[in-house]
Amino acid sequence: MAVLKPLFTGLPLPIENSLKYTPKESKTNVNVSQFSPLKDFFALLSGVLGILVALYLILGLCVDYIVPLLSAKAELVLASPFQEIYTDTEDNASSKKLQELLQGLVDAMPEKRLPYQVSLVNRELFNAMALPGGQIVVYSGLMDEIKSDHELAFVLAHELGHFVNRDHLKGLGRGLLLYTFLRLFIGPDNFATDFIGQSLVGVQMQFSQQQETAADLFALNLLHKRDGEVTGAISFMKKIAKREEGARFLNYFATHPHAEHRISTLKKEIENKGY
Repeated sequence: MAVLKPLFTGLPLPIENSLKYTPKESKTNVNVSQFSPLKDFFALLSGVLGILVALYLILGLCVDYIVPLLSAKAELVLASPFQEIYTDTEDNASSKKLQELLQGLVDAMPEKRLPYQVSLVNRELFNAMALPGGQIVVYSGLMDEIKSDHELAFVLAHELGHFVNRDHLKGLGRGLLLYTFLRLFIGPDNFATDFIGQSLVGVQMQFSQQQETAADLFALNLLHKRDGEVTGAISFMKKIAKREEGARFLNYFATHPHAEHRISTLKKEIENKGY
């Protein structure tokens, strides 16, 4: 008769030991958040900032597309609020000299869309600007330091370049977009408003630097067309270089490129064109 052998030779474990529950120590606390509120805040802020910058750039491109389609008549209508901004203009030999220089440059332009005029404003600022409607403002502080007609002609030609490229209208449109974004999406002044506003301004500054470079090149070519020489462009930019202070990287946040970069760009254009 066959004998059945057990399948397991070892002794079975006691039931009470095999069913015993041994709790494990929890490495987390359900009462303590595993996420940093500050980290979440900055992640959310970065996401909102990225979306706003993307929308701002897209709408800015729409502005750049629409502005060149505006007629001269429409631009004059938009320019009407700017006509009476400066009341401290001067009417003297210097202002007449500026107007004569401007007219000579306008005569050399292939396209004359607007009734260009220049106003000399009695302020101690080394600056000039282009306003909608063909108005150029030159401050007396700039006139006091620049005596060369060639250098003054470059300044005026530079501002004419902004009119040709419609930079003043593009800047106005982008400025309105920036104001709308800050008020509509962010609300009244607060930390987020300031932070995002400064970020959007940084983006806008880069567009301004590109526009300034284009205006420099336009002025250079216009001077050569009118006078056959471009010495005023380099000599004026050297004056700007002497006035600039601080580290070069700070110009990332400025509306104008660094003067040395502008000089280098002008010299390359002179070499390429054989002026």
